Amino acid sequence: MILDEMLKSSRLTGQEREVQDFINNNPQRVLGMTVHEVAKASFSSPSTVIRLCQKAGVSGFTEFKYKLATELPTIIELDDDLKSNGFNGNEASREVLDRIEIVHRNSLKYTKNIFNTELLNRVASLLKTADRIEIYGDGLNYPLAQLFCLNFQEVGVEAEAYDSLNLMHAKVYRNRKVSPLAFILTHTGNNEHMYGIAKKLKAEDYKIVVVCDSVKRSICRLCDETMVIKTTKNTLELSNIVYISSIQYLFDVLMSLKMLNNYSEVSETSDEVEKIKEKQN
Repeated sequence: MILDEMLKSSRLTGQEREVQDFINNNPQRVLGMTVHEVAKASFSSPSTVIRLCQKAGVSGFTEFKYKLATELPTIIELDDDLKSNGFNGNEASREVLDRIEIVHRNSLKYTKNIFNTELLNRVASLLKTADRIEIYGDGLNYPLAQLFCLNFQEVGVEAEAYDSLNLMHAKVYRNRKVSPLAFILTHTGNNEHMYGIAKKLKAEDYKIVVVCDSVKRSICRLCDETMVIKTTKNTLELSNIVYISSIQYLFDVLMSLKMLNNYSEVSETSDEVEKIKEKQN
């Protein structure tokens, strides 16, 4: 287990070993828990959990969870992590309504709990200095990229979505000395097409953030930052709903950060639009 590796040379108290055993036996469950929930489940205290994390070489529980998330297998189980067993084919309409609410709510909680604040701050810094945002994805990720770009455009950012790379286009921006930031969306990180795009963008001095399931993918070595999104097994376990809910949350946060950078401009434009609407009414 990852925690055993991190703690190889550390001397632990009895309570710390209880926490270690709980994390080792429930690694995926821990990703969705707070420090207080882990303490309660392992019959210890929050300070013991934090002390164990520090002995493992990280600053605290949040950083530990992010490291744990990047080391786990790429697939999580909905019944353990997101408190849902998918569908069995016999659900009534009301059951479906309640089930989907649970999946969305817990997807957001899961994603929030593995957010690494230092990583988010670094990506926020890249966003702040970017003159232009490009989002690349194919399959399901392409319409998602289009949606995210529309949201960025709403707050005054030049943003475009692509499912392939026009090298001439990339070189034009380089020659103009524009500073583009590219996001590459890939479920598993193993998409060769996206890997090829990342490689070419890197050669054109783009800043690149990849959103995938693990920091261990080859594409991550080409990118400036990796943001981890977890996926589930299959359609019956609502894999697309979990993925879309999680990645939408991530990009809503990123768009909001960019909006804060442009707050005065967005506020003035919004007031102007409201005045036009009032006149039309």
